[in-house]
Amino acid sequence: MDTNQQQHDDGDERLAGDILVGAHAIRAYLVELGMPESVDPYYLRRTRRWPIGNTGRDGGNLIASKRRLARHAQKIAAG
Repeated sequence: MDTNQQQHDDGDERLAGDILVGAHAIRAYLVELGMPESVDPYYLRRTRRWPIGNTGRDGGNLIASKRRLARHAQKIAAG
């Protein structure tokens, strides 16, 4: 395997580790960030203020980036 392929694979692994799929995974991460256990990722998605998306297929799954959620939570806490 060449060096470029190795770097590409490492980048893919980091990206895959950053992605949360499903409301349960997103809720668990938000609770880790200090939000209450009653946080509703579906509500946060509907408000369109949080960086939470939808895969869009047959109702789809919620999807979010840990990095973007943490940055958004910090921004809210600071402001």
